[in-house]
Amino acid sequence: MNELAIDLRRATAADAESLSAFAAGVFPLGGRPETDPIHVEAYVAAELNPDRFLNLVADPRAVVLIAEGNRTIVGYAVLLHHAGHPQIPARYPAELRKIYVHPDYHGQGVADALMRELLSSTRPNTDVIWLSVFSENARAIGYYTRWGFRFAGNQVFMVGADRQKDFLMRRLAGKSF
Repeated sequence: MNELAIDLRRATAADAESLSAFAAGVFPLGGRPETDPIHVEAYVAAELNPDRFLNLVADPRAVVLIAEGNRTIVGYAVLLHHAGHPQIPARYPAELRKIYVHPDYHGQGVADALMRELLSSTRPNTDVIWLSVFSENARAIGYYTRWGFRFAGNQVFMVGADRQKDFLMRRLAGKSF
């Protein structure tokens, strides 16, 4: 499939509403299909609302990227510097907090463009980049593995009141792929 011509840019406060709407639409696709919609709605309302995106955009530790195709958001990603996890040994960790692409644009290079840009935006002293991924999302796990992430543990991830298992994955910063 041909890669889509996309534009990557840093998100601004003006993007908070559209990022929130996009995130609400794609978040459920990465989790357990049988999760009660009430729990998904609770998570989206608490964690993917415009105020959360405003806070991320304003956070000097955060890199919030938007991928646009034909002037429409087709993906977004968030990297948070100095964000440690007790199961991930690192002096200067960064968390790949979110990377989502609309399913209509899977396989068109959007996720790779976002990942390349995020990895190149890590601060010079960053030694480890880590993430958590739903343990049953084989597509995402395979994707992260291709980018050099390796299993490092697991944790509970709450979607509303629904307990889900996430895998923790990590890779060394500065390693090219």
